[in-house]
Order: sequence, then structure tokens, then C-alpha cells
Amino acid sequence: MGTGAGAQLEYILETLSYGIELVSALILVAGSLVFLWTLGSGLLAPSVSVTTALQRGRLKLGTYILAALEFLIVADILFTIVHRTLDDVIVLAIVAGVRTVVSYFLGKEIEALSQEESEAIGVSRRSDAGQSTS
Repeated sequence: MGTGAGAQLEYILETLSYGIELVSALILVAGSLVFLWTLGSGLLAPSVSVTTALQRGRLKLGTYILAALEFLIVADILFTIVHRTLDDVIVLAIVAGVRTVVSYFLGKEIEALSQEESEAIGVSRRSDAGQSTS
């Protein structure tokens, strides 16, 4: 794009791309902190097992990772709009494909962990209710 308006648009899109990558990195840092907090508070609770604390932490961290991956895909698309070489388009397709597959399987794992936690809470509540009536 070498012209004045074109160069400005290129600069804006490239800056947005880097900004979105930064947002993605911040989401990952926040997710890591939430994971550590969830794990730590779970380990300190006498009624929570290590496995349960880890599962709860993984569930929360996975959600943050999924959000960060979505932002990275957007950043890649913006970057490719600016740099429209065939090589960049091929790299975008590969990276977006890999990130989409990772997002899909991570989403499935989060769904399974969430289901397991819901079932465990339901079993725990039912057994607590059964004990209190005895």
C-alpha cells in the first residue's frame, strides 16, 4: 500500500493487530493468576481434594486460553490484511486452522470438566442432604 492514506490504514491495522495480541497476552496472564488463586484456595479448603482443586483451576484456565486464542486469530487476520503475500495467507490459514482445532478440543475438555464438576457437586449435595436427615 505505499500511498498516504494506504500507509495510514496499514499502520492502523498493524497497530490494532499488535494491540489485540497484547490483549490476548493479558488474558493469558489473568487466566494464570485465576488458576493459581483457584488452586491455592482449593488446596487450603479442607473439604476439597487436590484433584478437585486442579480440575476447577484447569476449567477456569481453559476458558481464559480459549478467549486468548480467539483474540489471536483476530490479530492474525488483521496482520494478513496488511501483509497480503501468498506466504502470509498460507501461514494465516495454517495458524488459524491449528488454533481452531486447539480451541475445539479445549472447549470439549472444558465442557467435560464442567459436567464432571456439576455431577460431583450434585452428588455431594445429595449425600449431604441424606446425612442431615439421618
